[in-house]
Amino acid sequence: MSKSPRQAVTVAQALSEGISPEVFRRRWTILAVLCATLLTVVLANSSLNLALPSLARDLGATQLDLTWIVEAFTLVFASLLMVAAGVSDRYGRARLMIIGLAVYALAAAYAAMLAGSAGEVIGARAAMGLGAALVMPNTLSTVNVVFPRSERAKAIAIWSTISSAGMILGSVASGFLLESFSWHSLFVMSAVIAAASLVGVAVVVPNSRDETRNPVDWWGGLLVTVALTGIVFGIMETPLQGLGSAEVLAALGIGAVALLGFILWELRAPHPLLDLHLFKNPRFSVSALAVTLSFFAMMAAFFGNSQIFQLVLGYAPLTAAYAFIPIMLPMLILTPFVPNIAARLGARWTVAPGLLLVSLGFVWMSQWPTDLTYLEVLGGMGLLIVGMSLTMTPATAMMMSSVPKNRSGMGSAMSNTTRQVGGALGVAILGSMISAGYQSSMTDVVAGTALPAQAAQTASGSLAGGLQVAASLGEQGSALAESAKSSYMLGNSTAMWVGAGIALIAAIVAAIGLPRRAPRLAPVESDRAPEDDSAPLISSVTRSDKELEVATASAGSRP
Repeated sequence: MSKSPRQAVTVAQALSEGISPEVFRRRWTILAVLCATLLTVVLANSSLNLALPSLARDLGATQLDLTWIVEAFTLVFASLLMVAAGVSDRYGRARLMIIGLAVYALAAAYAAMLAGSAGEVIGARAAMGLGAALVMPNTLSTVNVVFPRSERAKAIAIWSTISSAGMILGSVASGFLLESFSWHSLFVMSAVIAAASLVGVAVVVPNSRDETRNPVDWWGGLLVTVALTGIVFGIMETPLQGLGSAEVLAALGIGAVALLGFILWELRAPHPLLDLHLFKNPRFSVSALAVTLSFFAMMAAFFGNSQIFQLVLGYAPLTAAYAFIPIMLPMLILTPFVPNIAARLGARWTVAPGLLLVSLGFVWMSQWPTDLTYLEVLGGMGLLIVGMSLTMTPATAMMMSSVPKNRSGMGSAMSNTTRQVGGALGVAILGSMISAGYQSSMTDVVAGTALPAQAAQTASGSLAGGLQVAASLGEQGSALAESAKSSYMLGNSTAMWVGAGIALIAAIVAAIGLPRRAPRLAPVESDRAPEDDSAPLISSVTRSDKELEVATASAGSRP
């Protein structure tokens, strides 16, 4: 059976880009395994929140312990992304994924079967973060090297959908498990999925790498790890301790100094971990900003709405998890069509309107009343999710196309780092504003009551505390409960207006800075020829017109 002319051109394009025929035939199977592997990591970042009350009861965990059970994974994961990608480019992406999945599965199994204290669970979560750092950037960088340019945007769209929708899937899956089992079941789920993904990667995914075999920039890796550790730690601790605390300022200061050292080192390193000259390219820098802002918006919105669903609308935890499913449906429906939209309209008029819709979604959410309905939530969040869907795929594709293909790990690590830092910033900045708005309003409310000092402090500290104090007062607490909800929605309104302004500025930058047309692929970055003993998945040699003509003809006649 002969191939259509379009299929023949795609085959010829793959051959011209150095993708082997065997890898090209299996590319969609490889993508399925990569998405399952990506889901392994995403589930760990989203499945534990509902289990925190039972962890506190079973392990005697304090509020600080619970915070670090959640944050240990994120901190280690975000801090090691860049250096893990550099090592993967040098030694092989599938090989590092297998090692990372093994570490991840063993750590999850330890937490499920052996951990008996909060400290042990925190240590297991940190080890899972290490494994995830070896896995996640390699899923995207492998997509970048097994798909030809004509299909790459579509593959990245599927990858982006799994990356975003997986967070909701993790919450729903954890809700199901916790209905019948203990918190240990969540770690069992993680271990089983990681083990299955490990087998899939070992059997299906080719071990691509930088064929120039450039050495790893270890000094750059050390500096960026310290920088990201300090910055991400400071961001995560700001809502808990305040921006003026000595610990937060020290962490941010160390991170800033290390970041400056990293920049100075990378500008003179012979083989930099991150080529800072990429930021001179608007396709790369503006796309990085767009991805950062997308996750800033999503994580901030989900953080606020998780509390609105449970504490304002009164949903049970599992019902709250279900409530997010319709919110994510626009992303699942729209994302497969985004590559075609971007190809027709251009990146500028896909990403910029997407960010504008994100801004309008924040504006809608700023107008939510205290007696909120689920349909109002669907409206505001729906706009935000549609905007994110239009933004993430073309922005991620442009970032990857701006990076030399043999350094795909570098581009993937940058994409994933922007997602993690953007999400952390969203929760820290908008979460802090919601908290500050609530506390300011409720302090005035409780000042006019006869509540004992401890109860007044609890009521003004958080919405959960305010509702708890109100419940203890019986019928007399109904007015206090309404005031607590109203104060929270007031703080939420202020935070959403700030989010709208940030997204609007990003939309303007995207409209000015992004190109109208799809960019050309970046050439392979090389200062020497590939070594003879390597058989690179991606070749740095472009076939001549005659060779391409022969390849196209043979592809068209191949059964």
